[in-house]
Amino acid sequence: MNFLKGHLQGGRFVTASGTSLPVANAPAASDGQPIIYGIRPEHFILDDTNGLPAEVAVVEPTGSETQVFAKFGGADVVGVFRERVDAQPGQQIPLMPDPKLVHLFNPETGQRIN
Repeated sequence: MNFLKGHLQGGRFVTASGTSLPVANAPAASDGQPIIYGIRPEHFILDDTNGLPAEVAVVEPTGSETQVFAKFGGADVVGVFRERVDAQPGQQIPLMPDPKLVHLFNPETGQRIN
């Protein structure tokens, strides 16, 4: 699971570096509440239309999947894709977490809140 630190703002998650990410079922919480945003590697989407830039560090083809290690929203993340990803270290790829599959956690207790 990839974890990004940030807070809720207007029904979206905002990373510590200022990247705004979608949340399908944001909890009834006040803006500014600290949150940990969790997304599994297989729940990232390569989205040329709505994706946000992620800087590729490593591309690892593993047979039926491709693992991509990248910097996204100020954090190091891993994405796993069924298709081949044609990218080189240093290149930007358009990543977007599937908002329906995001997990939000309380940073103090570690408890899931959505």
